[in-house]
Amino acid sequence: GEQELMARRVLDRSVSKTVNGHTFPVPAAEERILISTLQRMYRHFYFRLCDMADMAALIESRSLDFGELRRGAELGSIWAGVASFLVIVVEYAKTYGYQLELPDDIIAAAYSSNLRVEFRNRFLRVPMRPAAGLYGSQLFAAGRHGDMRAITRLPLLPPLAVSALLAYRLTGSDKGVW
Repeated sequence: GEQELMARRVLDRSVSKTVNGHTFPVPAAEERILISTLQRMYRHFYFRLCDMADMAALIESRSLDFGELRRGAELGSIWAGVASFLVIVVEYAKTYGYQLELPDDIIAAAYSSNLRVEFRNRFLRVPMRPAAGLYGSQLFAAGRHGDMRAITRLPLLPPLAVSALLAYRLTGSDKGVW
């Protein structure tokens, strides 16, 4: 898609993981967060419980290089979204007694330090106001950087979202819309 530099980065920074004697290239921890942020904060607007558990475990492991994460996020103009994503994970984990810590600059870069997911229609939904703000800032940054690929692709998302909503209202299913 419109995140060509970030996609290249996923390949360039991949690490090896061995499972049952087979070794596979997998995204580095920072790239896993970038990919999840794009999926959850910019495209689907909901979290799965496994997203929360996986990302909380990454934060808790203290193995993340937050500077590297920021460099990757800035390639796609999604730093505010990544920071917001991490704040949401930390706040959600806090409701279950986990005390995860983020650097102050990440909390400051988030759309709000009080972001929470809302349980609605069987999903943990991202509030739409922050999601719309993040989308707008991504589109604006693409224009500022002259990223023609992103400029031509990102405006397609709102009409697709409206189509998805209409399909959901008509069929009751959110499967196969995207």
